Amino acid sequence: MRKRKAHNSIKTAERLARQKLKHTAIGCVAAQGPCQLLDLRTQKPLVMHPATFQLISQLRHQWTVYIAVFGINVFGKHYSKSEEIQVTHPQFQRDMVETLNTHHKKLVDGFNPNHLLSVGWLATPYIYEWREEQAFKMLESLGALAFEKTDKNEIYSLIA
Repeated sequence: MRKRKAHNSIKTAERLARQKLKHTAIGCVAAQGPCQLLDLRTQKPLVMHPATFQLISQLRHQWTVYIAVFGINVFGKHYSKSEEIQVTHPQFQRDMVETLNTHHKKLVDGFNPNHLLSVGWLATPYIYEWREEQAFKMLESLGALAFEKTDKNEIYSLIA
């Protein structure tokens, strides 16, 4: 008689998470509110249920993060500088915070402070290759460019 495969609840949860989080990303723009769950196919926000939040935060994932800094030049044209970070081994979302802050700070420090408008990031809990146009469009929909600069170099959000 053949022995049944042992039940492994962690592997079952990881498999469920991969299925549930397929074609999704988490996005955030500083000063525009909390992080949002996004559908990569439609590029629209999804409702973040507590169960989805648990799948993201309580399991290790092989994250791919796209970080960007947005600016506006003297001619009024928007532009961005970005970097893609791929995690080499699965880790918790909370363990990535320090690494991402370091990368974001380095990106902001290399940006012209007179042009700086906002910062944002997109993350997928699986290996994903971001296209710059797609990422720019998604961060723009989250409000990355919804800021205005005054002559005194002060930044104001256009979203009230």
